[in-house]
Amino acid sequence: MTPHSPGTEQIDTLLWIGFVAATILAVAVIGGLLYALRSYRAERGAEPRQLTGGRRIQLRVAAVLGAFALVLFVLSVSFTDKAEETPATGPIGLRAADSEPLKILTTGQQWLWRYDYPNEAFSYYKLVVPVDTAVELDLVSTDVVHTWDVPELAGKRDAVPGKTNRVVFRADEEGTYFGQAATLSGQAYAAMRTAVEVVSPAEYEAFIEGSKEDIQAAQDRVVGLIKKGETP
Repeated sequence: MTPHSPGTEQIDTLLWIGFVAATILAVAVIGGLLYALRSYRAERGAEPRQLTGGRRIQLRVAAVLGAFALVLFVLSVSFTDKAEETPATGPIGLRAADSEPLKILTTGQQWLWRYDYPNEAFSYYKLVVPVDTAVELDLVSTDVVHTWDVPELAGKRDAVPGKTNRVVFRADEEGTYFGQAATLSGQAYAAMRTAVEVVSPAEYEAFIEGSKEDIQAAQDRVVGLIKKGETP
């Protein structure tokens, strides 16, 4: 996974810290066992020596392990807090999102995602956002629990019926990022995918304006057919 948002960068760093910590512990434990086997193994036919550790050694080992655990705890809390912070819009981002994030209502339903933009335009499956812009997704669900998961941009968040959860991110590079369902929500949950297309602010504004015009034209056409007594 290549991070493309400040939050995912913190998560990626935390994962690497956990990997390094686990490696250090594994090497220390295996090295200690090998040293003990080599230094204190018994000769053939001889009874092995009975060894006991002094109280000071036990306290030193406990102190080292305690300090190691404390460092890991402090780092995990620090990076987790940073990952949950709302990023600020950057210099090339959408100017309308300078003071607060661009808010987009994100609705999960069996089995697709709907995105409602501030100008009443909407899209299914594909979310379009401007680059270098703080984006806030308000996650809701119309039926069961769904999980919005685009690993390169943000951590997993659940869309829960009757509750609104929040996802914040700031994409640092234009491109398309993909996600898929991470929670069993019915027979077709595996097909519940999404894509986030990151474009320039100008392209974003053109997209939502064009989408709104297309939606309005389609609605006008349906109304016209109804008035004529025809089936849409």
